[in-house]
Amino acid sequence: MSPASSYAELPDGADPRFGIEAVWLSLAGHARTYRVLPDGRCDIILRFCASPGPIKNISVVVTGPTTAHYDVPIQPGIGFTGIRLRPGFFQTVLGFKPVALREKTLVDDAAISACPLLATLCIEADRPEALPDRLIDFVRSRIGQDHAPLPGQTRRILSAFHASSGRLPVQDIAQLHGLSARTVQRIVLDATGLPPKSYARILQFHRAMRLLRDHRLRPSEAALEAGYADQAHMTHALRRFGGLSPARLADVTLVTLRE
Repeated sequence: MSPASSYAELPDGADPRFGIEAVWLSLAGHARTYRVLPDGRCDIILRFCASPGPIKNISVVVTGPTTAHYDVPIQPGIGFTGIRLRPGFFQTVLGFKPVALREKTLVDDAAISACPLLATLCIEADRPEALPDRLIDFVRSRIGQDHAPLPGQTRRILSAFHASSGRLPVQDIAQLHGLSARTVQRIVLDATGLPPKSYARILQFHRAMRLLRDHRLRPSEAALEAGYADQAHMTHALRRFGGLSPARLADVTLVTLRE
């Protein structure tokens, strides 16, 4: 990412009790294209003009779970702040299942039509820094102080997918938890909006990306560690999910995906 632009996850933003995986802020210093990678998550995003003074024109965007990358053109001076929801919390916050938004994005009127309370996020703000807190307050109010935790069975199934970085087959996870494969499929689809195989492959893709970029493993080593059959198999996954090759990962933003 260019030094003139920034993306940062706020250190105190995550709050698993309320399904908040991360709160992030992105400011564009120049015109560019931002590549969004599939991560099995849904975000609520506010778009604004990052100029000094009150922020008047605030747009709201809700992104659904995707299985492919896409590029977003960004103009200089435009800011984005978003809240990434953990699997299992989307319906409580927005009132409909994430599968209804699979491979889709709702913008402004379409988002507010789907969840009218989102309009409260678009009122004028004194300063850009107030917007992340506004998102946090919105999600917390929707979850409620007396919120029920994520059902234990759902939590354990999702944890198994993360612990194995998507390498365990659905049938194995079902057997480990004394469930049918169909039950596991229903749990994952309800929580993430994605079929279990798609969710697993996305987790595996992110694991490979981390091994290559952050741990600087050689492609053959990363492929083995991430559970791919071979390097060619991993390269195919990088192209499919990210439009990337192992040699061109430096400019990609990898978001935090917690178990």
